[in-house]
Amino acid sequence: MEHIKKQLDINLNKKGLRKITEASYVCYLFKDLKEKILGEEVDCEATSFKRGVLKIKAVNSVVASEIRFKALKIKDEINKKIGRKVIFKIDTQV
Repeated sequence: MEHIKKQLDINLNKKGLRKITEASYVCYLFKDLKEKILGEEVDCEATSFKRGVLKIKAVNSVVASEIRFKALKIKDEINKKIGRKVIFKIDTQV
């Protein structure tokens, strides 16, 4: 029996949905890991992921600075969860 992940990959590639599902998954992983990396009091959200750039919207400049300070850890954790390097840069917006 064929593994479902392999079949899912084939179908996503055929339909041109690979990038959309990957972007959604990266944003979901940020939401899932945000509290662990940044703490529960940090108010921000991932707004998009495209061409290796994760965009995160922060409520103020203090939060944006905290995100920039921990950008490497955010990238490493998400890339580790995915199993390959997909995030190359993190942009913050206020």
